[in-house]
Amino acid sequence: METIKDLIYFDFEKVKSISSQISGGFLQEVSRAFEDESNFEGGIGFNLQIVKGNTGGKTTEKTIKTEKVELFHEVLNQLERDLSEKNILTNINETFRNGNISFSDFTKKFEELSFVKASGWSKFEDFKKLKLISSNINDISRFINYDNLKNNPELNSLRIQVNDKKKEISKNKSAHHKDFIALSNIEKKLDKMIEDNLGVTLFDEKWIEGMKTFLDTFSPDRLNFRLLPFDEFSDFQILASLEEKNLTIGDYNRLIYTYGSRPNLKLTVLGILTSSPAEEDKRKHTDDEFILLDDEKLNETMAFEKAFRNMFSTFENLDKFFFVPTYPKIGIYPLAIYREITY
Repeated sequence: METIKDLIYFDFEKVKSISSQISGGFLQEVSRAFEDESNFEGGIGFNLQIVKGNTGGKTTEKTIKTEKVELFHEVLNQLERDLSEKNILTNINETFRNGNISFSDFTKKFEELSFVKASGWSKFEDFKKLKLISSNINDISRFINYDNLKNNPELNSLRIQVNDKKKEISKNKSAHHKDFIALSNIEKKLDKMIEDNLGVTLFDEKWIEGMKTFLDTFSPDRLNFRLLPFDEFSDFQILASLEEKNLTIGDYNRLIYTYGSRPNLKLTVLGILTSSPAEEDKRKHTDDEFILLDDEKLNETMAFEKAFRNMFSTFENLDKFFFVPTYPKIGIYPLAIYREITY
């Protein structure tokens, strides 16, 4: 079956590297010349070779342009064909549907896979936007309820006090700590009245600061992608971390305005398997070297190394909150994400 691909994400450099290893070379780009005719009165500022002719008092310029076109779609199609011919590309949907095996047995085969392709429902998770929204969530809530605040005399009075105090502090470069405390007290009183009178939930500012610190530490500027290949197995998901520079549709906001953060059309992802957690983790841990050693028998250097490496083990557990696959999820390095239209 032939398909048309609306390419959303494409890691050209990674694909180029893989293709060159498979075929021993890579067709980087195709140059094509085309003619662009335009009737105009005056110049248009092209610094190109121009053939001029006069027609009816107007100048017709045929500009001969040479354009380098990187054929992402053709490169992607060729990569899929090459991977299929080498029998190293697994279509997750087709393999399971045609395999006549249980889902549990199917997941046990994941660690044998290399390149995977899957289609299904998906979701984009932008941690940069999450941090921005969480940092301004209270101000957003106050803005949404601005009319209600303005129409409530008591709330409006406090709102005016907050604005006046902010103006006073901004004008007074030598504002004291007590001025900021006074502002904070008025804001807290206003927030409490908003919650009581309007039924709006406002978050504690310290909690917001803690959330920002947490996101800055563990997920700075992270853009995640989740795909659910099978409706009946919602715990099985394919996880990928994206680089915004590889979005062919523009930046992340453009993507959201086009497809939505949770698209209502199924998308397809192609990638390299990078993580396949087993139902029972049989891995040997590098810190096991300390298991049989009593702390009293460790010299100063070994004791310091053990403590230091234990910190990494603690961070490893914290990382699980942020997109580290757990069984039966799998992780991939994404090469391409697209909507595939079959005809």
